[in-house]
Amino acid sequence: MSGIVGIIALLTVLVLSLLITRVATVALTMTGLSQEAARFQARSAFTGTGFTTKEAEDVVNHPVRRRPSAPAGCG
Repeated sequence: MSGIVGIIALLTVLVLSLLITRVATVALTMTGLSQEAARFQARSAFTGTGFTTKEAEDVVNHPVRRRPSAPAGCG
């Protein structure tokens, strides 16, 4: 029984992670980023990892793009 609870918890976390990054991708795409760049920046912001690139600097220096990529409670 505990194995099933673990699997359900894992699937729930995965689905929520995908949902959050998809919403952030759409929000960043609406600010003018390409779909590919928005997806990369959303995943980077969600995981707290990524590469420092000019593109990443453009996201954090842009007042509208900074909001969807900010961690919860920091925007």
